[in-house]
Amino acid sequence: MNSSRISALERLAAGLVEGARRELMLTPKPGLVDCRNTGSHPDLSLALMEESIDIVADFVAATVASLIRGEPFECQKDLGIVAEQRLYAELGTNTHKGFIFLAGMLLIARWHTDADDETQLRETLSQLSIRFFRTAPVVASNGQRVREAYQAQGIIGETAAGMPALFDVALPAFRAAMRRHGDVERASFAMMARLMQCVEDTTTLHRVGPLGLHRLKKDGQRLERLIADGGDYLSCLEALDHDYIRMNMTMGGVADMIGMSFGVLLACGELDRSDSVETSAQRVAMVG
Repeated sequence: MNSSRISALERLAAGLVEGARRELMLTPKPGLVDCRNTGSHPDLSLALMEESIDIVADFVAATVASLIRGEPFECQKDLGIVAEQRLYAELGTNTHKGFIFLAGMLLIARWHTDADDETQLRETLSQLSIRFFRTAPVVASNGQRVREAYQAQGIIGETAAGMPALFDVALPAFRAAMRRHGDVERASFAMMARLMQCVEDTTTLHRVGPLGLHRLKKDGQRLERLIADGGDYLSCLEALDHDYIRMNMTMGGVADMIGMSFGVLLACGELDRSDSVETSAQRVAMVG
């Protein structure tokens, strides 16, 4: 057994779980659960989301063990189904359903990629995704209804293309902002701003339709300019949060990609696990 291969998989797995936690704690996030409020999700809470991430952690650990044992792809698929069932049975919601799928696929692809070759990793990810959806039964869901109503690809198109939102959008945006500002908080929100412009977010489409997705992109552009120019981006985010709550608008796909991005950055050592996930807005929210 190749110990370096196992170590790389375990680093990615640990990073993805911590990445989900960091995404949750990033505050403020328009329309999403954070340390300030529950956004456009009155049925959720910070504590419930933390419980959901515990289920994610169990799934990730089980997936890593399955891969190391040499079990076939179908076994990892079944682990994902079990994790989704736990979300509904224990929490009554699908909270991290998208993240479970994305994290699982990335872990499987990483295991089947011999080296730290991003091109090869993305090709493997694409092949696995096509294989997954070729054999997966069509299940009635909000995502499926959105795909049919708006010809949207969402998470299916994202993984089939090798996760461009992660590798071509989020990670470069974070790295560029770190080079420019040297500040993790600012870089995290710059990454979010780029994702708002690029992710075909089916949760947004489900809640408010194509006009909502157009609004999301425009808001991402404005936020990105504010951050680049040294403006008051936190006040902008708080105002957007107020608007999104009023509109019942959310951006769950963006949230999933933020968590995935943090996970990869942690696994690569570009984020320090000992760094606090607390932002200035989070500290104010917790004091208030």
